Amino acid sequence: MMTYQQLLDRVIADGIAEVREAYAAPKDHHKRDGAIEGFEACRGKKPLEIVALWNEAERLSPQIAEECRKRARPDEDYWKHRYRTLQIEWVCNVLSVGLGASGQPPLLAHLPTARAAVKYTSIVGVSTGAST
Repeated sequence: MMTYQQLLDRVIADGIAEVREAYAAPKDHHKRDGAIEGFEACRGKKPLEIVALWNEAERLSPQIAEECRKRARPDEDYWKHRYRTLQIEWVCNVLSVGLGASGQPPLLAHLPTARAAVKYTSIVGVSTGAST
């Protein structure tokens, strides 16, 4: 049986590995760096602390977007922040699958997604309920 902390660590490690590969090109390093920041922000946190991180990141998004529109910040700042936010949401998404499996509500109302269920299953496996 996998613990919450083991699941969280695996979601973070797998996510960081994926974004390092997906955003390896120098032109995408702001996306990679933001995504890694998002995953790292979740490390060691309890589910509701991760939800609070996501809420704060979502709250800041319009402000950062406006600053970029006004050229007070480079556009890359918005995308770095956006990728950070999306990875925090991804962690919430995968954790929500596990919570649902134990009869608890998801961390965010729009979660979980089928993609998160596939990821959760790839990490913890599937119980068929049959004993061998």
